Amino acid sequence: TLRLRKPLRLRKPRRRPRLLPRLRQKRRLLLLLLRLLKRPRRRKLPRRRPLPLPHPSRLRRRPRTQFRRSDLPRGPVMALSMTGCGEAVVTDGGSTCRVELRCVNNRFLKFSLRSREGFAALETRIEAAVRQRVRRGAVQMTLDVTGSAAPPARSLDAGQLEAYLGQLETFCSRHDLSLPKSIDALLSLPGILADDLPASDALDRTWPLVSRAVGQALDGLDAMRRTEGAALARDMLATCGELRGLIAAIRTRVPSMLDEHRRRLEERVGRVLATRGVSLGDAEVAREIALLADRADIAEELVRLESHLDQFERLLGDDSPGRTLDFLTQEIAREANTIAAKSPDVAIAHAVVDTKTRIERLREMVQNVE
Repeated sequence: TLRLRKPLRLRKPRRRPRLLPRLRQKRRLLLLLLRLLKRPRRRKLPRRRPLPLPHPSRLRRRPRTQFRRSDLPRGPVMALSMTGCGEAVVTDGGSTCRVELRCVNNRFLKFSLRSREGFAALETRIEAAVRQRVRRGAVQMTLDVTGSAAPPARSLDAGQLEAYLGQLETFCSRHDLSLPKSIDALLSLPGILADDLPASDALDRTWPLVSRAVGQALDGLDAMRRTEGAALARDMLATCGELRGLIAAIRTRVPSMLDEHRRRLEERVGRVLATRGVSLGDAEVAREIALLADRADIAEELVRLESHLDQFERLLGDDSPGRTLDFLTQEIAREANTIAAKSPDVAIAHAVVDTKTRIERLREMVQNVE
């Protein structure tokens, strides 16, 4: 057996130094307050009425938010609408060409032609002429040529008609039905009446007449699209001015929001500490206010909103800015959503709702810009 010279002593675990009762009580209160502040609470309307935001029309009277003509994009407004119509009638000798154009919204250029079978070979040339003037939209064209340039009269396909009659007789005899006394219903069947296709040289002689009519119809379509595009541009610029007024109102509201939150926090902490008989220094309250100001900082979003609005107004002077304006409107809406998520103030939330209403109006108008 082994003998130990000295008895084995087990070391006791070291205990943490005990805090003084008053410090321990203050530490518990601080932890409790931090838990209460970090706990997510439902957003409720305060009992007292929040400070009302000034109306955007009043803000625009101030020098900083006033919308002047100098704020408009330089140069002529090039925004074109995608909706419009045009019509032209051209007569040359004994031939007359009538063209009707209609254009509606579409993400891409889509062209369709309605004409007689003899003029289907001109669709490629007509579409090329339309693509030089229209970049986006669904264009529907109706072409009608009468006179000497029109294709010959329709011819009756006797073989196809006899085939239809044979099938009808077989069906009636099988089911004990009487044959119809006229063939008017059979003439409307496909393949009975057909247009004689004109020769290629005849189409080449007819093309100058059709080209003039298509050009005049496109001129009328462009005039209507420019008029509607100018009206859309004026409305969009006015909406941008209203958005600038709302942005200025939100910026002026942020300092008073922080002051009100500081006062409410001091009142809540004072009520809790009064029941415990413990006082809290100003440093802890200032730290909580700084954390709230960091979380609710919307200065960067407001700057980006103003930058997007400047770019929006500049793009109205470019050629065919519809797609770019659509993407830019989505970015503006994203910044407004970020402001609504960051700010806990009720007045700023109301201003963001008005901002989203204007942004949705911009989005609807941008959908009609080429």
